[in-house]
Amino acid sequence: MKQLFTHVVLAGFLMMGSLSVWASPETEALVRKNTNEVLEALKADSSQVYALVNEILLPHFDFERMSKLVLSKHWRRTTEDQRKRFANEFRGLLVRTYSSALVEAAGKVRKIDYSSKDKKKRNRLQSIVYTKVYQRGKPKPIEANYDMYYHDDKWQVYNVTVGGVSLVTNYRTEFSNDIKKIGVEGLINKIKNQNSK
Repeated sequence: MKQLFTHVVLAGFLMMGSLSVWASPETEALVRKNTNEVLEALKADSSQVYALVNEILLPHFDFERMSKLVLSKHWRRTTEDQRKRFANEFRGLLVRTYSSALVEAAGKVRKIDYSSKDKKKRNRLQSIVYTKVYQRGKPKPIEANYDMYYHDDKWQVYNVTVGGVSLVTNYRTEFSNDIKKIGVEGLINKIKNQNSK
């Protein structure tokens, strides 16, 4: 899971400050600018990583939708309180994991190529951002795709796929196994305990 997140993070710089507008050449220029600024900031002072992830990157993720997708059939069996607590702890899990992976990945990025495909599905604007992240010393790029939709007047991410592995599907499998053993409440407490370490 950590390797998946490291790969997600390498491409995740693309999300920072760029999701409030439709994919366009201007947006791509903004993404490139923000990517360079973030990479340089992390090289100079990696202690900024938690603030960068929590305040800049993750606010562009729709955690309620991601939580619903991750819990799948179990979502309908949860209370409103459990849904809120799960989404909060899931966000904390991603912040924690992203932060450590960002520090590890910051100095490895050599080049990032990106493109996007926009579509309309069920009267909802959607976009997939395709990225190829080239690392120093590695000939093949890491491919990461961001599934986004336009919601509440901004673009929000609801899934990330790296090297053909979906973040949502990966966690769905892991959490479904946990729920079978310890239930939804047990899963929430397990993530909460991991986040507190």
